Amino acid sequence: MKIALIYYGGQYNHLILKNLKYLGVEAAVFSTDRPVEELNSFDGIIFSGGPFSVKDEISKMGNSPLYVKETHIPKLGICLGHQLISYVLGGKVKKATSPEYGLIKVEIQDNDTILSGFPKEFNAWESHWDEVIEPPSGFKVLASSHYSKVQAIVNHDNTVFGVQFHPEVKHTENGTLVFKNFISAIKK
Repeated sequence: MKIALIYYGGQYNHLILKNLKYLGVEAAVFSTDRPVEELNSFDGIIFSGGPFSVKDEISKMGNSPLYVKETHIPKLGICLGHQLISYVLGGKVKKATSPEYGLIKVEIQDNDTILSGFPKEFNAWESHWDEVIEPPSGFKVLASSHYSKVQAIVNHDNTVFGVQFHPEVKHTENGTLVFKNFISAIKK
């Protein structure tokens, strides 16, 4: 299995690679200027976190909107990646009323797919200024927090996922499960 990791300059990118390697998955890091066709040989795409505002700086994200719309392989968005997927597919993203940096409590409404095996509440690490306030059409919200009502999403085909928190850091309880569940979704 091969996963393309789209890099946006986020501080935790190396931890995503470490999690994938631990799970026996081959990963390649891609910049946002690569042609869409180069992603077609991969089994999945992970859109990482980063310092941009998807609303204000989408032009700095190169071909990323095309990666979301024109590839037909499973996708996982983490933090900025979650916001990117939502924004490009018609959801609403805005500056967070309460930007978060640190540990938060995530409350699960539905343990479907990407959050399978998680307890109803868990601690997760956040680092963001923007938030998804409405997921795209055809997506359901799986989890929320006190400050962010759209912490995790999945589309109706169980092939596109987004999480606002950072599953790759050790502060997120059971974070590796997000990657295991994504890999399971790819194998289906």
